[in-house]
Amino acid sequence: MINKALRRLIPQRAARPNQAHPGWASRLTLAGVVLALLASLAMIDPPKPLDPPEPVAHTYTLYLPGVQLAPPPAAVTLSPLTNFAYGWSVFQYQSYRLPPPSGIKPEFPLYAPTSFNWIKVTASPNSAELCGPNRLPYHVLLRLNKTDANATVQNVADDTWQWAHWMEPASQPADQPRCVDAFEIGNEPNLSGPGQYNGPVSPARYADQLCAAYDAIKRTDPKYIVVSAGLAPTGGFADHSLGMESLAYLRAMLDEIRANPVSHGDPGGCFDVLAYHNYGFRTGFATDPHGPACPAEMCFRGAEDTWAVLQDYGIRKQIWSTETGWMRDYAAGGCASAPFAGTFGGFALSDKAQADNLVGAFQYARANWPWLGAMFVFNLDFNPPRRASDPCYDEQGWFAVQGHPAEAALEAMPKTP
Repeated sequence: MINKALRRLIPQRAARPNQAHPGWASRLTLAGVVLALLASLAMIDPPKPLDPPEPVAHTYTLYLPGVQLAPPPAAVTLSPLTNFAYGWSVFQYQSYRLPPPSGIKPEFPLYAPTSFNWIKVTASPNSAELCGPNRLPYHVLLRLNKTDANATVQNVADDTWQWAHWMEPASQPADQPRCVDAFEIGNEPNLSGPGQYNGPVSPARYADQLCAAYDAIKRTDPKYIVVSAGLAPTGGFADHSLGMESLAYLRAMLDEIRANPVSHGDPGGCFDVLAYHNYGFRTGFATDPHGPACPAEMCFRGAEDTWAVLQDYGIRKQIWSTETGWMRDYAAGGCASAPFAGTFGGFALSDKAQADNLVGAFQYARANWPWLGAMFVFNLDFNPPRRASDPCYDEQGWFAVQGHPAEAALEAMPKTP
């Protein structure tokens, strides 16, 4: 997501309990000491999940390279989804609360149904708050945040195995056995900042973590959709451990997936969907991705080059835009001198322009990108209490649409399946 760690990448103008799996072993060691934080995240630390009511039984072994691995159960067919995913991205799941059902703690959030059919939860809530009577009235994409430079392959496999089981409690009704529909494995791993890869960038390391997550989830329930971490459009750094250009990172990641035994030689064999974060940055939704206004794929249509890479590798799986958005005018809101203002100069738009670009982006994608299966607006409501009292606290709230013209425009926008 857009955060302060991104500032060095833009041209100037967000410990859970794990259970060890018998027979599992780590494939990798840490590539080096964790880098110093590039910047502080503009968000509250995500809450930890509750312990499950009973220990989760382990029923399979994740084998390491060089050991024959039987194929996992067949993945869900995604060519394409039955209906296009119109999605909201929400972060502080535990900060926006309405009166809860009886027996649930008072701060439980209730996102009412809208004309959108998907919602992305980016900070892992307590697991019980996604299930049973608390099941959100959307298809749910849950981002899992364990996958970073500090986690071993085993750590990631443990974490995803645990979450996959937590999201299928026995208490779920038979007609809706899963509390969520899809898992996104990490966030912007081609950047080293906090809330991204949290340390030295390594496409090979991330690829092996992704394969472990994919295997753990599919062996729990093959109907779950596994989404790779959304890549951040960036020109990267000369030192690739700090940040890596998105397409170069993607190619290296796909090469490592092909070499991982979980994939059986398929460079797309460890995900159902490839995720990408095609923000508008400083330009409109229709800007030519190969023109001067779109350096290093840093525009909405930069996703087209990502699709071209998948084609080069013979991968015909969907791309999901798991974050896209435009920034409202923070200067007009009294934040011209905010700490983030120097980085985001040229980003700010009028409320109307934000609405027009978001609606235009959806319409453009639906008309021109048959390979895109979902778009999630970043963001619906990144406005926790601190931002409400201090709108200049950070830039996150200035991408929010709730209560602004973009929300009404997106709700009214015609939506084709």
